[in-house]
Amino acid sequence: MAEQPNTWIKSTTMESFRADVIDQSAEHPVVVDFWAEWCAPCRQLMPLLEKITTELAGRISLIKVNVDECPEIAGAFGVQSIPFVVAMVDGQPVSHFQGVQTEAQIRQWIEAFVPSPAVEAFQEGQLHEAEGSTSLAEGYYRKAVQHDPKTPEYSISLARVLLALDRDLESREIIDELQKRGWLEPDAQALLDQLEIRAQVEESGGVQEARRALEENPTDLALQLKLAEALGADNRFEEACDMCLSIISRDRAGAGTQAKEVMVGILGIMGPKSKLASDFRRRLATAFY
Repeated sequence: MAEQPNTWIKSTTMESFRADVIDQSAEHPVVVDFWAEWCAPCRQLMPLLEKITTELAGRISLIKVNVDECPEIAGAFGVQSIPFVVAMVDGQPVSHFQGVQTEAQIRQWIEAFVPSPAVEAFQEGQLHEAEGSTSLAEGYYRKAVQHDPKTPEYSISLARVLLALDRDLESREIIDELQKRGWLEPDAQALLDQLEIRAQVEESGGVQEARRALEENPTDLALQLKLAEALGADNRFEEACDMCLSIISRDRAGAGTQAKEVMVGILGIMGPKSKLASDFRRRLATAFY
């Protein structure tokens, strides 16, 4: 069978097997096709594997093992009948199938160990966001959305980094588009809450203006509440929640009710996985009950 003229498809030998399969699988998944010249099902399956490998353009490699020429390799993989196809990742077999498969079945099989372009871009975005490289994360999240606009997680992540970059209008457009479905995921709702708080605070002049107003009348609980809102919009969550709790302790039935609403909104922005938010939820519950 003729060798394909690209670097992602090749036949291996006993001498080159480690480099072709074991070593290469540390860089990307390697599909190993055990076959023989006399095997009619093998000749039916191989063109499908070659076609898909070529389309993936380096995201996987296809390595052919002729069982007549490399019986030791076939024996090491426990091959008893052919065609037999194994996926290798980081030097280990992760999946296999035996016999002829349709093109659709092969594609579905490969998707289990080869992330889609959208998933790969999203994972890169997460990595850069975790490292604090928000601008780089934005680019990867955009790619994920372009590849797969129907997955809300990608759009929500893009909206989140846009908000972190103070590009509120772009972030709001994404959330508004998601909201057209009639509902929002908790993470998207938290972003919407933060956007609304920031919009309100921007109209009133932000943290600096709120502090200035409070300095003129430090006992005014309404002004303290405005400062708490401004701090929350500025992602200074701990200071904002402490101020809300202080208001609640002074006037639980009056301004404290509004402070509770503001604090609940801030806790929502912080997200359900935040340990700080969990601590403040307990303190808020204790303050009221």
